[in-house]
Amino acid sequence: MKNSVQLNIQSKWSISEWESIANGDATILFPKETKEAVTENRESLEIRIKRGDVLYGVNTGFGSLCTTEVSNSELKQLQINLIRSHAAGTGGDVQAEVVRLMLITKIRALSKGYSGVRWTLIESLYNLYHHDILPIIPKMGSLGASGDLAPLAHLSLVLMGEGKATHNGEIYKGKEILKKFNLKPLHLMEKEGLALINGTQFMLSHGLWACIQTRYISYWADWISSMSIIGFDTSSAPFDNRIQIIRNQPGQVFVADRIRDFLSDAPSFEMEKKHVQDPYSFRCIPQVHGASNDVWAHVSEVFLNEADAVTDNPTVFSKESDVISAGNFHGQKLAMALDYGKIALAEWGSISERRINQLTLGKRGLPPFLAKKPGVESGIMILQYSAASLVSRNKQRTVPSSTDSIDSSAGQEDHVSMGANAATDSIDILDRVWTILSMEWIAAIRSIEMSERNGPEAISDLIHSYRDIYPSSQGDNVLAEEIQVAEKFLRDIIIEDKPFLKFKK
Repeated sequence: MKNSVQLNIQSKWSISEWESIANGDATILFPKETKEAVTENRESLEIRIKRGDVLYGVNTGFGSLCTTEVSNSELKQLQINLIRSHAAGTGGDVQAEVVRLMLITKIRALSKGYSGVRWTLIESLYNLYHHDILPIIPKMGSLGASGDLAPLAHLSLVLMGEGKATHNGEIYKGKEILKKFNLKPLHLMEKEGLALINGTQFMLSHGLWACIQTRYISYWADWISSMSIIGFDTSSAPFDNRIQIIRNQPGQVFVADRIRDFLSDAPSFEMEKKHVQDPYSFRCIPQVHGASNDVWAHVSEVFLNEADAVTDNPTVFSKESDVISAGNFHGQKLAMALDYGKIALAEWGSISERRINQLTLGKRGLPPFLAKKPGVESGIMILQYSAASLVSRNKQRTVPSSTDSIDSSAGQEDHVSMGANAATDSIDILDRVWTILSMEWIAAIRSIEMSERNGPEAISDLIHSYRDIYPSSQGDNVLAEEIQVAEKFLRDIIIEDKPFLKFKK
């Protein structure tokens, strides 16, 4: 790992700093006060255990088995059994960036000193991150309440020398990868298994990754739509600052300002046009893109707060020697924020597809479907079909997860958030929006080239860079190949831009 950024575990981190963690570029610093707080907290719990107090998940069963007491001789086995039995996930694997975020969000929560774990457990978790040992975690299995039990159990198996992990793209058994780095399997003590799997780190990490990626989605949606504006010969009037100010919506002001900045030296970006008005997909870019920006400013605030929270159960308060069983693991706040965020993400893709469609209609001096020989060639006719299919799938995935609940654990856990489904749906939608924007990129470039309209120098330079990789075709081409090239091109570009989060006070 490069570890180029140093982050203090006690500081509140920005989205950019969380991105460095997701990419494996961060080293985490642990002040001595953190270790002291964790150690004191563990000692407080051990006093209660030695005293013979009945404590949920420490010397009782779990869920509806909370009234079943467990003998002192079986307390350690109780925690091991918990991890093994709860590793019941299915489906595809969680991506590497999100696994790194899961490791550090779990470390961060335990480091607050309210979870009753030993410092050794935190060190063991950090060793996985530091060596880029990434537990293989199935995507499906969490209800988003009682914590993200199944995915966090799969993460925890590797600590015990069980389960599987990846390193540098290779798959290892848990015991093998620990041995490779001279690490010993962790022997769980009282409550530690429960502390590992109770918590919102699966939902939280997916949400943080979405917050990270959405900044790029926001940027490229504005940039690519600016290219479409040139190709479609759109009026600059809807982007006038006076229009935005009287609406009094910060995201709208931000988008219009950014697009005016992108097109400041474009000769064709003028107030007066022969056509009196433009279609909504052009005229209302500030209103639609801006609304999505405002939503994700809110979502990001929710997730940055959650990244600074304690979400396991029960909670140990050292000073009072209290152990309180409650419900901080419930993901309702995250589920509802992600449901809101899903809609905002889908709308970036929805309006993008509408611009693709407008560019194919043979208007504003453009040939039908941007074909060089319409009729003999179909141009990008089916590009719009393909984009429409992705938009439709995104609409289906915006159905709220947080309004669903299924009774579990024999009625003990009778209301769950389904936030994990909202989390994985958000990433699915986000990835499809990347693809839709890449499709608009293809359409926008063709419209500029075919109309020979002059865009600003920055846009021209970027088009030239793209054409160096993917030259303009003389006729119809396999669009699937170009879509893949375009998406990789956009994702790989490093951008420096003011985040829309600046509007959130």
